[in-house]
Amino acid sequence: MDKEQIIKLAAEAAVSAAMNYLAQQSQKEKKSRHDKRLRNTKLLLKHYPLLKEHCKESVFDLPKAITTERVVDVLDSLERYSSDIYIESIKKSVTRTYIILAHIEQMLRLYKIYCETSGKAEDERRYRILQAVYLDGEKISSICEREGIDESTYYRDIREGCGKLSALIFGIDGVS
Repeated sequence: MDKEQIIKLAAEAAVSAAMNYLAQQSQKEKKSRHDKRLRNTKLLLKHYPLLKEHCKESVFDLPKAITTERVVDVLDSLERYSSDIYIESIKKSVTRTYIILAHIEQMLRLYKIYCETSGKAEDERRYRILQAVYLDGEKISSICEREGIDESTYYRDIREGCGKLSALIFGIDGVS
């Protein structure tokens, strides 16, 4: 093997290693983005009643405030939110919260329809569980007892339900 062949083999190996590394990093980033969206879905559901109250009790006139901001842009900005709060941001905060809630409510309606028309009892149960825990504030034990399931089924249903709801809320970025 001469020097040129060794250099060529080394270059091919380096390119192959770099391509593999980039593919792995892309997969990690995709998974991380999906995990963030799933976490955000659970956070949005957990705080849904409080956010709804925030909009209801705001002194800001929401109908006049709604802009043409895209829902996805608003949801994406959740990742960049800083803890610094400025007075001017109150208007924008109420508007963004209202837009996010309207989107979540619509996606919850779509998810409910999906579950009711799927023909699968577990889909209907998953919607009932999400509704009970996140929107109605029920305790795990009472949900499990009412549904006749154990805690492992409860957690699986939460994971599966939030996964589907995440896909509805965030679109393709919510799909793993």
